[in-house]
Amino acid sequence: MAKEDIPQSSEHESMASLSDNQRPIEFPSPTKLTFLERALKPTVYIPRYPKWMVGKRLLWATCLFGSLGDALFGYDQGIMSGLLVNEVFVKRFFGAYGGLHGNADTVNPSLIGITVSCLQLAAAIGSLLAGVLGDIMGRKRCVRVGGFIYLSMAFVQAFAPNLACFIAGRTIQGLGVGFLSMTVPVIQTEIAAPHRRGLMVGVEYTFLIGGYMLSCWVDYGFNFLLPDNVSWQGPYFVQMGLSFILFSMSFFLPETPRWLARNGFTQEALRTVADLHSGGDTSDKDVQHVFLEIQEAVRYEATLGKVTFREMFTTYRKRTIVGITAQMFAQLNGINVISFYLPSSLAAAGFDNRRSLLFTAANAVIYTSATVPVWWLADRWGRRPLLIFGGIAMAVALSIVCVFNQVPGLDVHVRANGIYSFVVIYNALYGATFGPIPWLLPAEIFPLRARSKGMALSTCSNWIFNFIIGMSSPDAFAGIHGYYYVVIAGFCLCSVALVKFYYVETANHTLEEVAVAFGDKAFLRQDDQVMASAQLSRRVSVKDGVDV
Repeated sequence: MAKEDIPQSSEHESMASLSDNQRPIEFPSPTKLTFLERALKPTVYIPRYPKWMVGKRLLWATCLFGSLGDALFGYDQGIMSGLLVNEVFVKRFFGAYGGLHGNADTVNPSLIGITVSCLQLAAAIGSLLAGVLGDIMGRKRCVRVGGFIYLSMAFVQAFAPNLACFIAGRTIQGLGVGFLSMTVPVIQTEIAAPHRRGLMVGVEYTFLIGGYMLSCWVDYGFNFLLPDNVSWQGPYFVQMGLSFILFSMSFFLPETPRWLARNGFTQEALRTVADLHSGGDTSDKDVQHVFLEIQEAVRYEATLGKVTFREMFTTYRKRTIVGITAQMFAQLNGINVISFYLPSSLAAAGFDNRRSLLFTAANAVIYTSATVPVWWLADRWGRRPLLIFGGIAMAVALSIVCVFNQVPGLDVHVRANGIYSFVVIYNALYGATFGPIPWLLPAEIFPLRARSKGMALSTCSNWIFNFIIGMSSPDAFAGIHGYYYVVIAGFCLCSVALVKFYYVETANHTLEEVAVAFGDKAFLRQDDQVMASAQLSRRVSVKDGVDV
């Protein structure tokens, strides 16, 4: 496509255009409200955060709020791996199913799979529910609901009298995890500045893996309290404390400006943008420029009406495929084979239970540290280069893990140390590439009217394949042993091909400009005119609407 220069507006013309777009958004005549909308849609928005928080404090507090939601479901990913090598836990819940002596290896692997993965299946359902409710009652209220479910079900699991009650509590908790995992990335992308979106979601993912790391060390620490029941209940007490903090924060932090603008709270949206990014100054040029694009996008999307799930696979088909496959490969590339079963795998390779927990916790430290460079690399290098590099490198690491697993005659310590070393390398690579980017992409590629449903479909994909991995891995290891790692390596290479030939680069675009990168119309007026008025720096690919 030939490249043409965007006409540059004068300062006076630009600010006049901005001023024109501060008027209330004129929506088409509203259709009849559904029962859910009448019951849950807010009619008034009152900011409850104190004035001393306005500015960077408020921005980072809101980022922390979202990141704590991620930390909670990261924590849940790791908690079960440690409990499966806790003798008291295994005797209590699996004693009637072959685990009377405290060894999970003698329990039917399908039952282990159900116990681990019931949360993931419920989370898939929860993410779809949050996709509908997030548009109606707002992003932070969805987090509040998720936090409450998470808190109450942590209590149920900690005091469950039998396996059926434990699985029921874990399953219902999955609904809360689904609410959090769908909503949190949307909050982060909708409050972030265009050039800081990778940073904000990178911080969020670091918290997610930090939650996983915390659960590994908590499992290890409480393991010293064996044979007391607190050795397995303690991690749930920590979980309750974290979820209570999240639930409490949801009452005073702001709603996202894009949700406010979409739902008729125009001046509140402008005020929130200013409070987050300019210390409350609504006349700040950068605030006005961002607000212009939000306003224009909301006006255009208001003419299109409500989005349906069917439209996600027609009008927004390419974006939906990108979102779903990004999250699908985030699971098929093997991370939860490691997260769920690493202590058990190390124990089977020759480590004792406590040493397995220690090495799993040490691996989690490296895993978490590897997520930090993404705070900057996601915006500087771009999303696609990171995914391509990560997919290739992870395939190599997993293939070497298979070699150490399957080569006959290796000394037991050489085998265990070799497996562990390349699992650590794999985790570091995943944490820097396929860990954070699949959470960032779905939250930024969909337009405002479709963002909740798009993120819901993407997150549902993550949890469905998370469930499949959790259910199938015990039987897969029992059937083909270490060759299962080669299967996962094959998925890594498939993901590389898809990213290379199908994905669109989104780094350094505003959320509204991403639509132009996908070749769609983004604003009510001409796209070039709005983007020129907003004077936002962007890549040439946005102007040309080409895939990069």
